[in-house]
Amino acid sequence: MPHVELDTAALDPRHRVAEFEAACANICQLLIAPAGEGFASRTRIALIGQAIFADTRHSACVTNRTLAQAAGTGDNMLLHIPVAGGFTIRQRGGNEQALAAGAIYIDPTEETGSARFEGEGTHAFYLSLPRVLLGPAADRLPLRSQIALTPQWRLMLAYARAIHAEAAQLPAEDLERCGVHLQDLVLLAIGADRDSEQVARGRGARVARLRAIRADIARNLTNPDLSPDWMAARHGISPRYMRALFADEGESFSDHVLRRRLILAERQLSDPALFGLPVSRIATNAGFGDLSWFNQCYRQAYGQTPSDRRNAAILHLRDQK
Repeated sequence: MPHVELDTAALDPRHRVAEFEAACANICQLLIAPAGEGFASRTRIALIGQAIFADTRHSACVTNRTLAQAAGTGDNMLLHIPVAGGFTIRQRGGNEQALAAGAIYIDPTEETGSARFEGEGTHAFYLSLPRVLLGPAADRLPLRSQIALTPQWRLMLAYARAIHAEAAQLPAEDLERCGVHLQDLVLLAIGADRDSEQVARGRGARVARLRAIRADIARNLTNPDLSPDWMAARHGISPRYMRALFADEGESFSDHVLRRRLILAERQLSDPALFGLPVSRIATNAGFGDLSWFNQCYRQAYGQTPSDRRNAAILHLRDQK
């Protein structure tokens, strides 16, 4: 999802709200209730580095984030920045806030809440950042409340809107650099001290590095060369540093690889198109070189054998017909 543009005028009115909700899920999961007969919006969403941007104009509506949606958002900070018009917002644990241009609302996305947008033509800019990118500076932000759009925040907003406007034309490596610059501007606006900035930059670099390694593992799950030493060499780091990256997330390299291989195998076992494929072949396709080891690991993870899972999927498919 590097860049998405959505105009509800081009959508089937019968599914307009649902399709818009699905697109918005990239930055914030919401349920939308139009205030009038229909719902209109023009929204642009972009992924830049580890930040997600959205520039949106829409008609009057009420949005809600349920407990289930909040639980799936991760540990992120969402900045609501009105550009024109205004809205009210309230989250669990906070008071109702009335926002207008010149303010920023700090939204911890793991909290439920609702927002009411009045009138036509509300225009807002949104920026979602993993909390880890802000390091200790995140503690300075008043959650579920609003702050003034200071000159430092205006500088950040101007830069964010500029790179958001050009995101579709920029190569990935340039977008990654822009993400680093944006992180610096956010820390400047928060007023982070030098030590906090260094911690935040360090954590941001580690998050980015681990994300790249995990993506590389996913591409090489069935590669017989896949090992900590091999992967560390591919990314120009020491095996010890790579083990530390995974330890920060509460797992080891081997645990992560095993979990991803089991997920791949589980998907293939339940795929009707692969019901004719022997379990031994599925084990091999998922990167397991030993069938008995695969059976043991699968049973520990899912509480049943691979054959039992296959049979259950077949019975479920028959019941659907």
